Amino acid sequence: MENSEPIVSDTQTVDSVRYHKLLSVLDRSLSAVVDTFKLDDLRIVFPDLAREIPGKLADSHEQISSYIRNSANSDFQAILMQYEMSDKLASLDTLVKEAAERMLASEERPIPSLSPESINRNRSAAIKRAELTRLKAQLELVKDENAQHLAELSKQRATLRAEHERLEKTISLVDSISDSA
Repeated sequence: MENSEPIVSDTQTVDSVRYHKLLSVLDRSLSAVVDTFKLDDLRIVFPDLAREIPGKLADSHEQISSYIRNSANSDFQAILMQYEMSDKLASLDTLVKEAAERMLASEERPIPSLSPESINRNRSAAIKRAELTRLKAQLELVKDENAQHLAELSKQRATLRAEHERLEKTISLVDSISDSA
């Protein structure tokens, strides 16, 4: 069961550290899965075969384990080839190396806190500033409307006062005419 074949094909030589780490993780994962398929568990499931032909059961176990490992390896290889992982991870290694060289050569230092939280905070601050500007403009419109309504109300009060005074004069005149008669 220690048939740990490399996932990389013979024609492919990759110097990418990330690619080799990916292969290592895939191999460890596959080994962990294959190692959970134990001969003792197979004996429990098939007790008659374990008693009658234990050698063939052990051979079957080895064949099944090899099949699982080989088919998973070929599936992993197909996926790695389909997504061109070796080229992409080699390019990523190159980009990381170039970025490190640029950072060492440059006197500019990256901004220390570009965490997702700070980026979101900056975005939300801009959104809040825009919302504040919108609300201030809306407040100014409401103030202008209120001023117009207040001016109209003042005119109506003045008209009412004039009407009230005219009405009081009329009542006084009617009272004085009725008193003299």
